[in-house]
Amino acid sequence: MKTDTLPPWQSCSSQNSEIERYALIELAHLSVAVRTTLFNELVKDSHYWPLIKDESQPHLQREGPWVLQIRQDKLDKLLTLDGILCALQGWIESPLPGTVLASHLAPAMAVENPHQQRSLLRFYLPNVITQLHKDALENPANVLFAGIRHWWYRDETLGWTALDGVAPVADGTSWQLIVDDARWQSLHGEPEVMQLTAELVDFSPSLFEGICFCERPRQVAKALMQANNHGLTATADKRTFVYVQLSQGNDAWASEDMQGLLQRAVSREATLADLLATTYQQADEC
Repeated sequence: MKTDTLPPWQSCSSQNSEIERYALIELAHLSVAVRTTLFNELVKDSHYWPLIKDESQPHLQREGPWVLQIRQDKLDKLLTLDGILCALQGWIESPLPGTVLASHLAPAMAVENPHQQRSLLRFYLPNVITQLHKDALENPANVLFAGIRHWWYRDETLGWTALDGVAPVADGTSWQLIVDDARWQSLHGEPEVMQLTAELVDFSPSLFEGICFCERPRQVAKALMQANNHGLTATADKRTFVYVQLSQGNDAWASEDMQGLLQRAVSREATLADLLATTYQQADEC
């Protein structure tokens, strides 16, 4: 089996019949046909639970994260599902029944700061779940990992990596995910990256054709860093740089002429967009 889909289960947990393994899958990454296959053929009967239950926004439940108990004899087939590598957000080992586990995890879908601001949170993403694990070690009110033996997330360098959980809280215990201002800021990522990603998806979705949701901000962040390295400081110039980089590839700025345009934009001779427009117009006239 591919190690990028299945964690290297610890031998002690595999021998413990009281521990169940659950997949946390974000359905938005899967086509309707793939979802049908997943639920009808790979999941144990009725052993699936959504983390979002909002009757006013049914699409959030339909496309959001679900906890699923995958049949052990179907793990090989799980690897063949189109889009599963992006949709599979984690593996959870827990003694809790699935319905209890899902109910316990559901509050983490919304995070609140000390000023009572709230927002939806994809708490299971690698860069988020690791921060919440650190917070839980210092903040007794953060009981996200209660009742979890191991939470496996995919580290970009190390592959599947386990976070240790803690003993379960009392049955029926309600809780909210409340974090301090510093954690709130870090959980929401770099605002410039997230805003520009959203704008580009709306303005030119073809830029991200075939690129999964989780990879898009990383590509934008990489291009923004290169814009900064070139000395661009104006927001409009950096956004133009990112658009050209994503649409034309890593060699978009390699030529001497393009390097010259960048230097003229850095010196504020004109905006990068205007410089490019003039250059393209002159090329067309020739």
